[in-house]
Amino acid sequence: MYRRYIKRPLDIVLSLTGLIVMAIPMAIIAIVIKLESKGPAIFRQVRLGKHEKPFTIYKFRTMCDHAYEQGGVASRSDDPRITKVGAFLRRSSLDELLQLINILRGDMSIIGPRPILSWEFDGYRNNPKYRKRHDVRPGLFCTVDIEFRATADRKMQFAMDAEYVEHISFLNDAKIFFGVFKTVVSGKNVYREEVGQR
Repeated sequence: MYRRYIKRPLDIVLSLTGLIVMAIPMAIIAIVIKLESKGPAIFRQVRLGKHEKPFTIYKFRTMCDHAYEQGGVASRSDDPRITKVGAFLRRSSLDELLQLINILRGDMSIIGPRPILSWEFDGYRNNPKYRKRHDVRPGLFCTVDIEFRATADRKMQFAMDAEYVEHISFLNDAKIFFGVFKTVVSGKNVYREEVGQR
């Protein structure tokens, strides 16, 4: 009942409310990004969505312009491509706010497996259990974010994602939603190097 009839309408209400409430802070973030470094304030990238259908995800830019083309995903806090504003946005997860637009559009959900790049799933497509993570819309938050965030390896992340999909419920989504705030406020586990800091 929740998965079929309630989850999507709730996503619409929450994402629309979030966009209205955070409109001014988001505008300020965009301005500060533009003032600090050249390039667009918004970062766009193609990720895998429901049923592995590609979609464009939106985030606030946290690295120098064209940084991904210069060296891929940033996995360390001392990556010179990360801007000063970007470092703060990553720690606070404020760079993810624009994904409220993705949620409103139907690309994503508030809670669901985090959207990944296509190549990140290349070695796991033949695993029926891990493929379950794409049976639902990807999310702004998921179970892996409660404690591990970016320090989880792919096998751990995908196993937790599959477990989530198998047990979707309102109570579980609520637990994840509120549980993530503690991790975000702590500012820990944003990079793989921080695995020992949990």
